[in-house]
Amino acid sequence: MVTHRLSRRAFVGVAASAKAATGASPLNLLVVTGGHKFDASFWDIFKSRPEWKIEPRVHEPATTCTAYDRPIAPDCEALLLYDMPRSITEPQQQNFLALFERGAGVVILHHALAGLQHWSEFEEITGLRMREKGEGGLPPFTYKHDVSFELLRVEVTHPVLDGVASFSIFDETYGRMYYHPDIQPLMVTNHPTSIPIVVWTRLYKKSRLVMIQPGHGPQIFGNPQFGRLIGNSIEWAARRK
Repeated sequence: MVTHRLSRRAFVGVAASAKAATGASPLNLLVVTGGHKFDASFWDIFKSRPEWKIEPRVHEPATTCTAYDRPIAPDCEALLLYDMPRSITEPQQQNFLALFERGAGVVILHHALAGLQHWSEFEEITGLRMREKGEGGLPPFTYKHDVSFELLRVEVTHPVLDGVASFSIFDETYGRMYYHPDIQPLMVTNHPTSIPIVVWTRLYKKSRLVMIQPGHGPQIFGNPQFGRLIGNSIEWAARRK
């Protein structure tokens, strides 16, 4: 495993891809990391997406949401959260919540679901309740590395699932997480160590959101079905689909 920082070489590659986009204007995407290590192959998701203009931001220090110390640019259409901060200050909350007031899309990937467990507003955003230490009457959530399991399509028509079939992955599962009743399930699994709904959508204020539980890597990042799922999610959240 490597640190969460985006290397200069990787960022130059992403930026060059964005400049290569022709036709429609690039989709302005903010990618937020920090608070959890991850494999550098995560950035491979963006290599085949010249139509996206990527801005990376990292929480430093990683325990709080310093990526929101300054406002997000008004032309930002979507955020991909791959972070796991523990706390968020009131000014950071204001900059983060302003995104939902103007309808920016948000995709929350894997360990980002486990961030900000003591900020109740984040539960309203994700539609998921969990606790690391079994607080608030809930048992502690579980996780298990290196699990082979299936992601099964729910029989619904949704842009996030365009071209996405059920597929098998080798990744990390989460258990003992509790959903709000108004989420829309898109993909499920029957593995005993996993929560049953692993991809779902939700509306929060003016924003579209997609939550995706798998994404530990590195094997999953090269899976074309997973890449299509991520791409669809970002484009739908950004109202490009």
